[in-house]
Amino acid sequence: MISLSKEQSYRHLRLYPGLLPQWWVLIPIEIVAFLARFIGLGRYHGLIYDEYYYVTAADVLIHHKPPVLVKPLIYGIDPNLLSAPPFAKEVIAAAIITFGNHPWAWRLPGALLGTLVPIVVYAFAQAIFHNRYVALIAAGLSAVDGLMVSTSRLALLDSIAFPLVVWNLFVLWRLYDDLNNNRAVTRKTLWMFGITLGLGFSAKWIGAQSILMSWIIFVLSWHRIRHSSRRILYVAAVTVIPLVVYFLTYAYAFPGGFHQSWLPHNVFMAWAKLQWLILKNMWTLQFYHPWTANAWTWLGLPRPTAYLWITGAHDTIRLLAFSNPLVIWLGLLSLLIMVVRDIKTTHRLRPPTLFFVVWFLVFYGTWLLTPRSKFNYYFLSMMPMLIMSMAYGMVQLFHMTQGGGRWRWLAITEGLGVGITTLYLFPLWVGLPMPNGFYHSVFWSPTWNAKPKTVPQSTQSVTAHVMPIVTKTAASFDADQPVPQKWTGFETGLQHNTVFNWDNPVSLQTGYILHTGPVADQPAVVGHDGYVGSNNNQLIAWNLLSGRRLWTDTLPNMVMTTPLVWHNEVIVGLGNKAFRSYSQKQGWLRGTGTNGLMAFNRTTGKELWFTPTIGEDMPTPALWHGIIYEVTGTGEFLAVDASNGHVLWSRVLAGFDSMSSPIIYGNQLFVATNVYMKSYPASSSTVWDINLLTHKIVWHIDLPVTSGLSDNSPAIADNILYIAGVPRIVNLKTGQTWLNNELFAISTQNGHILWHRETGGGILPLDEEEEGIPFVTHHIVFIANPANRNLSAFDAKSGRLIWRTLLPSSAVANPILQNSILWIGLHNGMIVQIQASDGHIQETTQEGLGGFGPAALILFPHALLAASKTGNVAMIPVR
Repeated sequence: MISLSKEQSYRHLRLYPGLLPQWWVLIPIEIVAFLARFIGLGRYHGLIYDEYYYVTAADVLIHHKPPVLVKPLIYGIDPNLLSAPPFAKEVIAAAIITFGNHPWAWRLPGALLGTLVPIVVYAFAQAIFHNRYVALIAAGLSAVDGLMVSTSRLALLDSIAFPLVVWNLFVLWRLYDDLNNNRAVTRKTLWMFGITLGLGFSAKWIGAQSILMSWIIFVLSWHRIRHSSRRILYVAAVTVIPLVVYFLTYAYAFPGGFHQSWLPHNVFMAWAKLQWLILKNMWTLQFYHPWTANAWTWLGLPRPTAYLWITGAHDTIRLLAFSNPLVIWLGLLSLLIMVVRDIKTTHRLRPPTLFFVVWFLVFYGTWLLTPRSKFNYYFLSMMPMLIMSMAYGMVQLFHMTQGGGRWRWLAITEGLGVGITTLYLFPLWVGLPMPNGFYHSVFWSPTWNAKPKTVPQSTQSVTAHVMPIVTKTAASFDADQPVPQKWTGFETGLQHNTVFNWDNPVSLQTGYILHTGPVADQPAVVGHDGYVGSNNNQLIAWNLLSGRRLWTDTLPNMVMTTPLVWHNEVIVGLGNKAFRSYSQKQGWLRGTGTNGLMAFNRTTGKELWFTPTIGEDMPTPALWHGIIYEVTGTGEFLAVDASNGHVLWSRVLAGFDSMSSPIIYGNQLFVATNVYMKSYPASSSTVWDINLLTHKIVWHIDLPVTSGLSDNSPAIADNILYIAGVPRIVNLKTGQTWLNNELFAISTQNGHILWHRETGGGILPLDEEEEGIPFVTHHIVFIANPANRNLSAFDAKSGRLIWRTLLPSSAVANPILQNSILWIGLHNGMIVQIQASDGHIQETTQEGLGGFGPAALILFPHALLAASKTGNVAMIPVR
């Protein structure tokens, strides 16, 4: 230990040791901590990262109807019931009740508690090392630490649980120190310790690590505790009291919340079973996420957790959770030196060293034991210890007299290195907009990139898995269109019939599967190549003649669009269906993370340009005369130059467009949007007609539907637009909905409804595609209904029902027609051939590719291209 002054070496430590004498340094540190956590706290109006779950849970706890649907969601019950205890969500709910339902209000508790952490760390370091310089350095680093700052800025469980953990460990050290020095501990201190341990445990289960560490420290001190008159209270403080506090935080559910079919009716039995289910579910929970990081990597150049990821045309915003690697390494080195020094000098670990070693083993070692998927921000509770350890090592170096001034200069160099790297990385920790050039110079480590999902890369023929389909159609193959030389919109045209001739003298390769990740929209086939986007954030190009991949790009968000192919460009939209923000004018808006239109070189896959948008770009855009037209998750209609990505003009429509792909008829564009001021039902469901020459809205009509319209891509024939919606939807509070479907025929000239017909009702899982996509040809409209498994055929002019067939499973994609046979892929993975004249099922084939979603089939002579929502794109031979 370094030499300590008389003032620094007093034995009896007060609760706030030495704060007042250091006010002139602590106040600036606290100002920096406050600014780092509060500036721009409400700048981003959407739900960031897991706020999607916890703000929704807070809404439920205060009896708001949640605007965001989280599975499984039972109204009146915290939707995270099986994943986390309730206290942190109750704190967020209290902030919403007090200050209103605003983003800054959600995040206020975490930011306030995070601002207090440097003071606690100061007191902690002073209590352990009795040195104000160590305490001030530790407090300063805690004010700007990347993990502490980034997590404090969000309404996450950790932003509330972590300050409680730090406080509890500080009190634990005081108790340990008092026991080692035979000082009396009051009953009040032990009671308060047990209560705050329970609150930390109730905020998130990282609080259980504090309790485990308390048990270990008390066991190490048991020879002193057992002689204390308060030994029973010592034991109760780390067992009974935290457990009672934890139990009482569930009080909101006692009147009826636990009365679920999957839990016992007795409150105590229900609570006990619930804890077992949380442990069972969370201990082994494994999933793919682009920002997961194995625990053993946290000590190196860790993969950060990307809380916010926005790429603009000129600047970039990142809110990344990771600490300065230099602090981690120097803290570990200092701890190792402390261990070696203690063993050499005293043949045992001194109390500060032992306390830090137990801290390391408990808060890091337990994560090594669990097989669940992990994130770097789980390392948060380790940082105060490493920061204090590093600060102690720096001060110790500075005061070393052996070797002249070399050690002092080493300590100064160490401090300068930490300071410079902290300033360098700071924009990534607070979400500051950075010029793209500067951002690329900061974001330099390959370990900081998103982790792509690993998929089998082989695209060799897999004939054992893809069996030939036998068709009963006529021997001749009758198709009006050859394979496209460009792909400019949803399913190539107005009617959605993707059946192509193949005039190439080289035959199509069949019998293979491309493993891509879930496919939401149809692949594009242009010339002799195919292109497909996936929910795995990938864009893939492959050769139709050989079946081999040409290139694969990993993108910063999901690709749910069909790639557009124009000249030497491949253009896709990026986005996801999570809700990002609420507008009092437009209601809930959609698409978190990086959204926009992105273009790639068709030959090499190299990025050509990127046009960011605020909301998602999940609908397949339409390309006309070199201009891309898209409607986003914020209801913004964009006209973008296809050659360079420049926005030429725009209009604000209403609400958002999920998957309703715009369709161009003459010089008019048609698309649908929904407005959700709350959750179901929609406040309005609108079809828009926009003149692309005048840039004006020709007409718009609100249809009498409550859901689904913005998911439905219209079809057009003979001046009539066909689109489907859900007139009525009922949330059954079981993770399912009851709904009915209706098909509308609308005049493209004036927006008048010509006719509308119900296709039936049924039950669907919550938040799935709710209606089929229409297909029109030969004066007949065909449409599937996923709620009741029917496929219906209507007269296109009058709406008269011609026939209705019950399918083996539900379907969302539109059928396609070759000769007189309809082809359609079903949710159970079947491919069905149906007689178009009477609805008779001719043939069913199960290829084992997984279920089919909205992506329609593509048919060639002797080959069928099918893309499943489970991630298999197969070229199937047809006989």
